[in-house]
Amino acid sequence: MMAKLGLGALGEECGDAAKGGHEPAEEASSAIPFAVVEPGAERLGVCDPQAALRRMGHLRALRARGAKNHDGHWDKAEVDEVMPKEGLFARPQEEPSCVTHMVTMSDGCEIAVDVILPPKSGKVPCVFHQTRYYRQWRLRKMLRPLETFPMDPINLAFKKAMISRGFAIVSMDVRGTGASFGQWTSPCQVKEREDSVEVIDWMERQPWYNGNVFCFGISYDAMAAMFTVSKKHSSVKGCASLFSYFDVWSDLGAPGGVLLHYFFDNWNQLLHALDSGRLIEAPQPLGASFVAGFKGVKGVSKGLVKKAVATHDTVDLAACLREMGHRDDTPPTLRGRKMDDCSPYTRAREMRESGVPLFLVAGWLDGSARASINAFCHAAAVGGSRLLIGPWTHGGVQNACLGPGQRSDFSSFHKVVKVGRSKLVAEVIRFFLDLASDSPCSPERQDKAITYFTMNAPRAIPSWRTAGSWPPEGLEDRTLYFGFGDGEPEGGLSQSPPRRASELEVQAGQEGDPLKINSRYHTMIFVGDLLNYKRLTRCGHPFVDSRPLDCHLEVTGTPYVDLWIVSSHPETDIIVYLQDYDPTTGSANYVSEGVFRARHRKLYPASSGEGHYKSSIPPDIPFFHTFDKADAELLEPGKPARMVFEIMPTSYCFQRGSCIRVAFSGSDERHYLHNTEESTRIKVLCGPEHKSSIHLPARALQ
Repeated sequence: MMAKLGLGALGEECGDAAKGGHEPAEEASSAIPFAVVEPGAERLGVCDPQAALRRMGHLRALRARGAKNHDGHWDKAEVDEVMPKEGLFARPQEEPSCVTHMVTMSDGCEIAVDVILPPKSGKVPCVFHQTRYYRQWRLRKMLRPLETFPMDPINLAFKKAMISRGFAIVSMDVRGTGASFGQWTSPCQVKEREDSVEVIDWMERQPWYNGNVFCFGISYDAMAAMFTVSKKHSSVKGCASLFSYFDVWSDLGAPGGVLLHYFFDNWNQLLHALDSGRLIEAPQPLGASFVAGFKGVKGVSKGLVKKAVATHDTVDLAACLREMGHRDDTPPTLRGRKMDDCSPYTRAREMRESGVPLFLVAGWLDGSARASINAFCHAAAVGGSRLLIGPWTHGGVQNACLGPGQRSDFSSFHKVVKVGRSKLVAEVIRFFLDLASDSPCSPERQDKAITYFTMNAPRAIPSWRTAGSWPPEGLEDRTLYFGFGDGEPEGGLSQSPPRRASELEVQAGQEGDPLKINSRYHTMIFVGDLLNYKRLTRCGHPFVDSRPLDCHLEVTGTPYVDLWIVSSHPETDIIVYLQDYDPTTGSANYVSEGVFRARHRKLYPASSGEGHYKSSIPPDIPFFHTFDKADAELLEPGKPARMVFEIMPTSYCFQRGSCIRVAFSGSDERHYLHNTEESTRIKVLCGPEHKSSIHLPARALQ
């Protein structure tokens, strides 16, 4: 089991971090084995023959050991059992029927609903899909002969497989989007959730309906599916929520309390383009690609679609974001609502009470990993629920391939871009088939309810792993203390607290151009642009390294940092990058990151979390922040302050001989909205009174 995570002075006084020092974190039961560095070895230069020979030997060892970052099938036979062998994109001998209905809600609003039935079907189970990205696209005339199935580019592979396995599909444009009438005044608005219940009631009156409804969605559509589960409708028997967000504030909108404008500015532009029908106005190159292949949303008729689009009034999320500073703010643009009102985690209790099993799918390079772990632990039904986390970006489109020479590629597991049958689609179909057949969840299957991928694991160590609960067994809290001195043991990351005080200065203002990288946030919108963090390590961020590891070290879960800082400005943000550094080649590779705004530093023990706050606390960290206005407190310039905050969850293997690196930055203007001045100076403190550290949920691998 996970060892107790120490947090020093966390307790009754945890909210008053500036009162002085705190007790060191509890020592892990076993230390991380670091290699002994020979004196003078670090001084071998680039042109030194000994250094060159050592690098050549090191590279040969790396190639022999390798890193199994391929995300392909762990059992290809399982795909053959649930998906047609002729492939998803072959023209079927008998095509399914698709009829579009305009279903009138209790308030008179008309909702566009597609009913897709398998050939020669009687009474069949139904997959219910709610979307705000068009339930069916209208192709340009020259492409229509290629259309063999109602066109939904995001969900096409899933829908074809569902029909082939005998499921009906009911797909609807949520209120205020696509061919539906109404206004979209906020994400996952209350009216939208009520509409889903009314549509299920309408389905119950159809002659093909057999009494079983399975909710399904990716990204926003998955959030809508979880809200439908929270309504406790008796017909809903299961839910597949893929790459969803659970707590919109912490998972996506303002991680660490710092507003993520990059995603919301681009997403807002995309939504307005879709809801107005002016596809060319979507962020480029999406707008141009839309216009090249599509003419807009498909409805009962072109005239009715025009009338529906004329009623659309889409909230300006970019403006909304800039009106917020705290979790409980009610920005005027949201008309008195909070961001939490759009978050499924506020309905975690209702979701668990519904007894509906959830299949949660996420990627480590996406905010959905944090979201899905929390949803599995706090909202999923105990029996039959599953959690799958891969090395993917948003939507499972890309395999991140983190590690030396990081070369992202399109996923072989989902195969959105690559040709072939998708293992991810097969897993969703299998989940629904088991529920439709009332197959009980055996204890053996429940012990393997969680499947996750460890990135950069050597070939001899399995990348895909299973667990029965989160965090997985065998992990321990490993604490590494920062030391910014010139020599050992005072300098670098060490398992012993430093004996003398030192500091590291961090620049707040962005020097030169903002970071132009294809980040995890970039791939949330521009899913076809391959993830690339290589330029990040060239930005000159100050950092601290551990000694080379004398073992393979798996880090799985939510790392966190416990920092003492001094700032010259009362409003300060800090970003921490966890990296894998190879001291022989000199290369550093991105692993994960965490960002935090100092005003939100007031801490509470995780055990004191109540209500919906409890559902947003990762199960492997011992604290939480409310991010509420009442708990906000600006820094006093020049006075030490303590900040404890999460790094985004990951599962990564630091291989033998590599070093754990932690780099610091005071800004990332391309992605976040910062309130700090460019001249702000931030110092990270360490020493006997200020034991700054990083906590890693880790275990040594043989």
